[in-house]
Amino acid sequence: MVKLEELITIAQNINYVEPASTNIDEWNNDELVYKSIQIALHNVVQIKAGLYMCNMFPPLKLIYKSILSGYIKYFNKLNK
Repeated sequence: MVKLEELITIAQNINYVEPASTNIDEWNNDELVYKSIQIALHNVVQIKAGLYMCNMFPPLKLIYKSILSGYIKYFNKLNK
């Protein structure tokens, strides 16, 4: 099984693509979450805080890994 830290590294190297609409009110839930993940992936404090929270409450790790896996699959497919 891939570790959370490995998923973070993979996701940091994915080419993020902004949603087509510049109006944030038109974004769907995935677009909002993926933008939030993209911001967090490039902020050391947010990464450290996220890892800390996952260690404090292990079920969060499963959620975080699931979201990162979706992010990686989505943008890998989009960038092909």
